Amino acid sequence: MVADVVLFHREAAHLVVCESKSGANVEVDQARRYGRLLPQNVVRAVSLSLPHAMELSLEILYVGLEEHAERLTLSLDAAKANCPLLTVSDKSIKLLRPEHASANLLAGIPADGVGLLAPPTSYIPYDHESDDTEFVVPVRGRLVQAASRGEVSVTARGLAEACCPRFGHYGRQARGQIVAKVAKAARQIATEHPDTFRCAMSPGRDETLVNILRTPEDFDARGRTQAYQALSRRSRSRQRLQTDPNQLDLLQELGDGDDSEDNEAEERP
Repeated sequence: MVADVVLFHREAAHLVVCESKSGANVEVDQARRYGRLLPQNVVRAVSLSLPHAMELSLEILYVGLEEHAERLTLSLDAAKANCPLLTVSDKSIKLLRPEHASANLLAGIPADGVGLLAPPTSYIPYDHESDDTEFVVPVRGRLVQAASRGEVSVTARGLAEACCPRFGHYGRQARGQIVAKVAKAARQIATEHPDTFRCAMSPGRDETLVNILRTPEDFDARGRTQAYQALSRRSRSRQRLQTDPNQLDLLQELGDGDDSEDNEAEERP
């Protein structure tokens, strides 16, 4: 059982464990297991650092789409789950079953809901449940940035933290899954570009380490911009051999995207 989000109100010493549902049904067995969850279990699972010894309180919050509100409510009733339900639509966010909500939760959400004036400003593009291929592009970009800064190596966990701004908000198991997917993506990129990256195990043999063999500035004496462009073109020629049409060039983010001047210089006798 892995919760989607865990919220912690430090002043009130209150935990809110959130379970999101995209469909219209609640798993009865899961809801009953949530009902047996203790605050101490959550603190250990998410490696939560408490400022001092405190008596914690906890509640479970189900989150779903407003169009499924009736079915979700019936499912929670069938499971005898004393949990509030937060529903989301294009126009508002509402708290249903408020009789099961804590005073902390009720204080944060108006009784008539929260109106939404615009779509969300950002989305989480990938997480621990995403396909492994979703991590190739962001990991590639972070490795290029590390190479441009002259870094010697970077760990898979460091890449995961850079690629996933909310990495620290996930539970221990989810963080481990993200690091594993990032490490797999890094190994793929190192295989594609063996002159630039090499993967190995860290000295403690406990995580993947990506060694940066040389920076793009080392490739060509013509200067930084031309060197990045040259490596970028080499990446494109290699990419034509790949079967994945969605894979981006290694140095797409850092190249100018316009190498016409460089081509003319190469064509002149």
